[in-house]
Amino acid sequence: MTTPFLLQDALVDELKRLFADSTYLNAQGELVALNIYPQNLPAKDEENDRDHFPFVIVRMGEVTDEGNSVQSDCNMLLSIGVVDESLDLQGERTILNIIQRIRQRFIANPIIQGVFELDFPVQSSLFDDEDLSPYFFGYVNTTWKIPAIAREDIHFG
Repeated sequence: MTTPFLLQDALVDELKRLFADSTYLNAQGELVALNIYPQNLPAKDEENDRDHFPFVIVRMGEVTDEGNSVQSDCNMLLSIGVVDESLDLQGERTILNIIQRIRQRFIANPIIQGVFELDFPVQSSLFDDEDLSPYFFGYVNTTWKIPAIAREDIHFG
């Protein structure tokens, strides 16, 4: 059975592959790999509040079933966060770069594991409602087609 959780896991794995060759600044100013998390940031304590940066969270949203003979829609929100304490505050450019790589990967090749297919529209943006520097955030909102759940109460023969 194909479930939204399997889609989430597939997206986490694909993002890890996509960003395997990339490093970004963490809160200590070191270049590190992008952390990819399913659903939420891991638990933190007060001393390590900033340890999750840089990150992408693959958060499962609404699932819509239109019937059992058509594919279902599953919303996945990719939340991105980086920290940049440099004087030129280029965190927004880093977020835009990450967004572009994600968009390029999934729009150019919209099928994952031969089962999940990206649907349109794909929405992305910086989160800039207020100044949170040195923290910068953005998102890519996607909808995926996932296999329908077949009826089990009809038997022929």
